[in-house]
Amino acid sequence: MERSLKEEPGEPIVVKSKMGKATVNETEIRGIEELTPVEKKHLLLQLSRDRAKDSSAGPWEIAEVRREEWKTVKATLVQPVEIDIRDTGKNELFRVWFDITKLEREIESVT
Repeated sequence: MERSLKEEPGEPIVVKSKMGKATVNETEIRGIEELTPVEKKHLLLQLSRDRAKDSSAGPWEIAEVRREEWKTVKATLVQPVEIDIRDTGKNELFRVWFDITKLEREIESVT
């Protein structure tokens, strides 16, 4: 699956999944401003995959964000992140879970 990420300085991030040519804009997600840029990217990519499968998905609202302690997975230091998100169009609550690597956090802090 290919994907593209468009990010212009000062503009909301837009993610397009070529799997189904679905696009998700960060302005479609209430509460996204509380996430770090790396977390935003991972969440937007997941939501674009969801929208590719179901074009009626969205808009969304973040209900809760949980960041766990760092752990090692195959010699890579990762921090699990869980985001409870509500699809306000369908009034459904679901969880998105992913790992942010130490390298991603370091790159994020430099930019």
